[in-house]
Parts: sequence; C-alpha cells; structure tokens
Amino acid sequence: MMGICPVSDSHQRKPKTALVILNPAAGNSNQSLLYEVVDELERLNWTIFVRTTTGVGDAERIASSGQLDQTAPDILIVSGGDGTINEVVNGLVRSARHSIPVGLIPAGTANLLASELGFKKSPRPIVEAIINGTIRTVTLGKIVGEADERFFLVTAGVGFDANSAFRVSKSLKRVHGKTAYIVAGIMEYVLGQFPSYRLMIGSQQYLAGSILVANGKYYAGRLVWAPDADICKPVFQIGLFKNVNRRSLPVFMIAMASGLLPKLKGFYLTNSTEIILKEPVGQPVQADGDVVANLPVSIGIADQRARFFAVEHTPADF
Repeated sequence: MMGICPVSDSHQRKPKTALVILNPAAGNSNQSLLYEVVDELERLNWTIFVRTTTGVGDAERIASSGQLDQTAPDILIVSGGDGTINEVVNGLVRSARHSIPVGLIPAGTANLLASELGFKKSPRPIVEAIINGTIRTVTLGKIVGEADERFFLVTAGVGFDANSAFRVSKSLKRVHGKTAYIVAGIMEYVLGQFPSYRLMIGSQQYLAGSILVANGKYYAGRLVWAPDADICKPVFQIGLFKNVNRRSLPVFMIAMASGLLPKLKGFYLTNSTEIILKEPVGQPVQADGDVVANLPVSIGIADQRARFFAVEHTPADF
C-alpha cells in the first residue's frame, strides 16, 4: 500500500488552468498519453498551456521562471520521467513555488515517483486524481556539495548506479529509454574501476563499494530493496554494498531482483536522516537517475516538501 502522506483537499478552489512541462525525449518519446490527458481536461473546460523542453535544465528553468507568472496555472503537469520531475521540483523549491501541486504523466524509463503515488500508464487515473484533488505532501531529500545543493524525490547514491548514470549522460545521449541504461550498465561492469567509498552515518564511519539512499521504496522500475522506505516519512533507508566487483555485482543484482538482498552478508541496511559521503573526491552522485553532484556531499532530509496529485488505490504494474 502507498504510504500515509499528509493530505490536502483542493476542492475549495477547483483548479482549471494547468501548465504542462513536456520532455519529448523521455522514455520512448511516445506522447500519446499526454494528448489523451490534455484532451480530457480540455473537454472539462480546462485551459492548458504546454512548454516543451529542449535539453537538460530546461524543466527547472521553466518551473522557476516568469512563465509561471505569465500563465498563472493552478497546477503543473509534468510529462516525463523521474529526471524531469526532479528538475521541476528543484525549480519550484528554488523559486519558493513548491506549494503548487504537481500532476504526473509517467513518460520516462522507470517512473519511480509515479509508482510511489499510485499511477499507471492510463489517462483515466491521472485525470481523476487531478479532478478529485487529492494531494500528497512528499518528503524531499537534499544533496549538499561544495558548490551547490540539489533536491531529490525517490533515490540517490554513489557507486555502480551513479557511474552507470554518468555513462548515460556523457556517452549515450542519443540512445533513449531502457536501452541506454542497459548499455551503460554493461559498459560500467566491463570498464568500471569499482572504487571503495568512505562515508559516515551518524558517528559511525564505513567503507563500502556502492551506496544507495532510498527516500521511496522503488528502484530501477518496480524492484524493492528498501521495503520500509516511504516518500511520506522524513527518514531514509540506506543500503551499503560492502565489496562490489565483477564477481559480487551479479550476486547483488540477482538478490535485489529476487527480494533476498537484505539477507546477504555483504549488504547492510539501516535507517537515518543523514549520510555524509566523503571519498573518493570527484566521484559522481546520482539522484532520481541523473548525475547531479560529485563527492564530497552530505545527503539529508530537506526542510521543504513538494505536493503531488495521487491516486488512492494500490497501483497495478505498468
């Protein structure tokens, strides 16, 4: 079941204007779900504005710019994946607009946040969630580096997945969807260096070969390695993979896929509100599937929250 998030009811002022932020490169670039949702809202006399992104950072700029003031939307709708939603939330927080409720059209590769909020790739539950006005208040994670800070929604980490995401962003920009991540994962497995990371959780120091920080329970689609993680609660589940190499990595992946990861000796799972990742300096940090920083960083619970439309039932598989 979906976690119990604080709920607010928007029925006091029925929203009728929406700004859609569209990432046309997300997932397989199929925008049919977006058109179905927009057509249905327009049949209900909504006014819809669409702004299309053309590259990295555009969604954040749109969400934090005067375009919101020009269109004066009651809500935002994001058609894209977790990376696009991440950009939008960062733009809203930076411009102190994070009280604006956000609707999701899951068009990305993994769509982790959409799964957390109960959505499937069908227009009816999306439109009904927006019309019914049930809004969940979601906890945000915050990554603080030497030069900047970034907010995230579902997952963050360093190690194998972050280095794979780095390969996607640098080498596989023209490859879309799951294919890019599969190719990047294979490249990282074959070519990666598998460093050890030095970190602190509370007063305890650790060495680990890979670290995942779960704000939500889903990972890489519908895998669940942190069953108690909840986007509504101000605490992370943190997973430490102690020795990651070409021999152990397949074992970790099979255990994760089969739900046996917490039983492995080489895996340590704990709860915390903060983790400090120190070394190796310069290693990439991923958040919601994209590289957003480099070590050293601290990862903690943000003071700000974001507001998302959600459905009320347990979602079916996409």
